[in-house]
Formats: sequence, structure tokens, C-alpha cells
Amino acid sequence: MNAPAAPASFPGTGTPSACQVLRSACDPRSTGPGPLDGGIEPFGVLLEHAILAKLTCLVADWLTRRDGAARLPRPVRHFLDTQLRVNRHRWRLHHRETARVITALDACGIPAAAINGIACASLLYDGRGTREYTDADILIPDGTAGTAARILAGLGYAPAGPGAAALRRDLGDPVVPGITVDLTSRLAHADGPAAAAAALARRVPAPPWTQAPEPLPVLARDDGFAHTLARLTARPRWPGLADALRYALRSDATPPTASAPSLPPPAAAGWELVRRCWPELPARPPLTGTAPQIP
Repeated sequence: MNAPAAPASFPGTGTPSACQVLRSACDPRSTGPGPLDGGIEPFGVLLEHAILAKLTCLVADWLTRRDGAARLPRPVRHFLDTQLRVNRHRWRLHHRETARVITALDACGIPAAAINGIACASLLYDGRGTREYTDADILIPDGTAGTAARILAGLGYAPAGPGAAALRRDLGDPVVPGITVDLTSRLAHADGPAAAAAALARRVPAPPWTQAPEPLPVLARDDGFAHTLARLTARPRWPGLADALRYALRSDATPPTASAPSLPPPAAAGWELVRRCWPELPARPPLTGTAPQIP
């Protein structure tokens, strides 16, 4: 392969045609004719962008849904299908293990909720396992990290490395060897112990899926949406864009009204980044109003 173009970590970088495909792959509404129909640069370049952006599985799923994969060479189709199957298997194991950890924490009086990649994978992607992520992030109340770490040690977890705060456990699976859990008491859109405690009090279960039926507590919609948008502001990445768009398109979204709660500035800035990709979205994000306004 020739020297790589700029990584497609966010719209505006990388080649325009690759960014167009990545944007389409992030959009669950994108199933009709699209950027591949007019031809595209060598597929290896697009694949490189997708890998760097952690969108390989979403691109593979998007191609499959719109029959674009049929135009690719058989070895490439096999590679994409393998990536999808591996990530679905990984998500199922991680969903199950994260639910087990949260159940153990709850049993010891520590309310907890999955956040970030693992939560979005189980909440927003229809049980398809197309959301790529690195570890399982779990929100816990401030001041409980030491007790929580001891509980996880009883479940077979150990520090992920010398001096590392994250904890890791061997899953004994030949494809998915282990899982790394990162405990945190911080929300991206509202810092402070009270904000985390309030969000944990509003947590809800992610939908049960055939392959991942274990109840997995996640943030309520407005909390998760605001947290996702604020994280997008801090780290503009394609997976964050895909998560935010799915939050906005969920069936429980409501049209913005004058009385709808406003977002804190970091989350509002994230919504503007989302609208850079999808300007047809409303100027104000659709919120359910179930969470109190955060100044």
C-alpha cells in the first residue's frame, strides 16, 4: 500500500470519498444508493481509514445491508464477514461479563452502570455487535473504587498492568482472551459526585437480546446522550458520532421544544459536531426531559 493518507479520525481529515463512506456507515438510515455507486478509491485505502477510525465492523455491516459487499473480491468479503462475527462474539462475552460484574457490585451495595462503548454496543446497535470499543467502562459512586476493586478481585480480576487502574480477567476464550474493566466515577457532561450519584439513580436496563439476554444497567437516555456528546467534544471520533446519531434517532426521542432541558456547554458543543455531519438534524438535540437540567 502507498503512504497512508491522514487518518479518518473525524470528518475533515482523510480523503473526501472515504469520509463519505464512513459517514454513511455511521448512519443507520443509510441503506439506499450511496457513495460506492459512483466508484471509490482503492478499497484498501477505505479499509485503512475504517480500521483507524474503529469502524471496520460498521462499514462491513453497511456494505452487507446495501449489497455493496457483493462487488468486492471474495477474500475481502470473507475478511469483512470474519470481522463482524468476531466482534459480535466479543460483544456477547463482554456484555455477559459486564453484567456479572455490575450484579456483584450491586449485591455489595455499590450501584453501577455500563457506560461508553460497551453500553452503546448493547443499547444502540440492535444487538448486532457492530460497535467496536476497547474496554468495559463502568460508572460507580465516588469513594467506592477501593471496595469495587476488591469485589472484582474476588471475581478473578487483577490489575491490567504495573500501576494500572484498570482491571483485567482472562475469559478462557480462544478468540476473545480477556476483558479489561475500567471503573470511573466521572461523567463527561457533569463532573462531581452528586452528578454521578443522580445518574446512577436513574439507570435503566439495556434491551435484552437473543444472544445477550443478561440485564445490563446503563445510563438513562438523556444522561447517556449528554455524556456521549460531551465525550465527543473532548475526543472527536467516528464511533462517538455514530453513538450520538443513534441516540438522536431513537424512538423515544422527542422533538425539541422551548421547554426542553438545555445541554451543558460540553454536550452542546458535541451536538454541533454531530450536525456538521448531518445538518438536517434539529438545531436543538431531541431530549426526553427525564433528567434535570444541569447548569
